[in-house]
Amino acid sequence: MDTLHELTEIFRAFPGVGPRQAKRFVHHLLQRGEDAEALSALAARLRKSVVRCELCRRFFTKEGSFKKCRACRDEGRDKATLLIVARDIDLEAVEKSGSFRGYYFVLGGTIPILDKQPEKRIALAALIARAENAAKEGLKEIVLALSANPEGEHTAETAARILAPLAKEHNIKISTLGRGLSTGTELEYADAETLKSAFKNRQ
Repeated sequence: MDTLHELTEIFRAFPGVGPRQAKRFVHHLLQRGEDAEALSALAARLRKSVVRCELCRRFFTKEGSFKKCRACRDEGRDKATLLIVARDIDLEAVEKSGSFRGYYFVLGGTIPILDKQPEKRIALAALIARAENAAKEGLKEIVLALSANPEGEHTAETAARILAPLAKEHNIKISTLGRGLSTGTELEYADAETLKSAFKNRQ
């Protein structure tokens, strides 16, 4: 595989990027050499400067020897609620809206409806471990904040089923976002007012 094709395939693997757009990215880098150099340098630094939070699994820029992100280190947050999202970008949308003050957990994606091995798609084992630890610290509610589309709903159903025994044992409520998110809506694109309404009407 030649370099042009190889780089095009890398861009094609990005979410929402098709073959034509991937080729445009490659040709942009060819025409603007300084951008290619900057991208290469930033990509090399990315793996060294960004780590995954050991609690919520979001990625964050290293801050000294901390293994937890700022949200997970914040003792002032509500330990009674744990919000489950698919991706980091969903967490960022919720945090920006100011509609939630509990703790988070990032699954790392969603589960295709016909997928036979959901544990390879999302971090189910880590989710159970996080919920078990949170239960010891007073967890009262787990909010499944997944996108209002088929994959999001399927992922929420799977997570709810996996968490059900733990929830029953510790009397933890499992809820989902309510009216506010219209069908087909990706969580990352929801505005602050929509998210606030969805949290207020969660079920």
